[in-house]
Amino acid sequence: MKTIRSIFLVSSCMMMMPFLPVAQASDNPSLAKYSYPIFVVTGHQQYTGTAFFYRSGDTNYLVSNYHAIKGMSPMKQNINFISDTLFLKYPVKNSDEWKVTAINIGDDITGETKIFSMTDRIDLLKVPVEIPADADIFFINDLIDENYLDTEPEEIVVFGYPPGSGSVPAFYSHQQRLEGKVNPHGFSDYNASLKINFPDVSDTAKAIMGATSRYYYFIKPYAAQGYSGAPVFGKFRNANNEVIYRFTGVIFAGQPATQQTWAIRGAVALQYLRGEL
Repeated sequence: MKTIRSIFLVSSCMMMMPFLPVAQASDNPSLAKYSYPIFVVTGHQQYTGTAFFYRSGDTNYLVSNYHAIKGMSPMKQNINFISDTLFLKYPVKNSDEWKVTAINIGDDITGETKIFSMTDRIDLLKVPVEIPADADIFFINDLIDENYLDTEPEEIVVFGYPPGSGSVPAFYSHQQRLEGKVNPHGFSDYNASLKINFPDVSDTAKAIMGATSRYYYFIKPYAAQGYSGAPVFGKFRNANNEVIYRFTGVIFAGQPATQQTWAIRGAVALQYLRGEL
């Protein structure tokens, strides 16, 4: 959550304004193009997250964490903000220009905000959108391969949009790159941290959190605020020993005590995207 110096007045339908280009990572530029900054503005507060696009038939969806769009934290099970408008910042085709468009996320589109635990469902939401004609958009479908969804990659890479420090301009974004690995001992590390930092936590509560392993996994290192909703790409090798990258999940939230990050499993995310979950 960041304080912004100015808020743009917009209509309830759509607003577009030119912006300076977003800084891109120097390597894996094609992967970087699959992540887009999103914002919710309430009063003088700007909430920043990351999103990606998924296509199903003739429908295009903008996808991010439920908490990044609807403001409900599955960890704390409370609502941090409420808004009917989500702002998407996108690159313009054949240009260095970026624009911002307003997307309706009212209850008539996304449903009434629900309070749920991360043990009950995944923190993901897809919103049907009309993509501006001048938007240079890449769909995550390009990198979905079910042969790799349940395979541990050599490493992972994520492109997200952590907010700037202090007071920042409205719709400020600066893309950053996070590189790390899947932590197969992530839940053990998390439980050990609970014993140290929260010694009174019951074994039942620990077991409930451990049950989230069917939906989530851990990666290292820690992903800062603003990475929420970013697609996770795994590095693999094909039959010719060539390096390839494939979709392996979605960032959920950083876990500072263990310096690791919750991520939604790729197979589970795909089930949700297909309407099977």
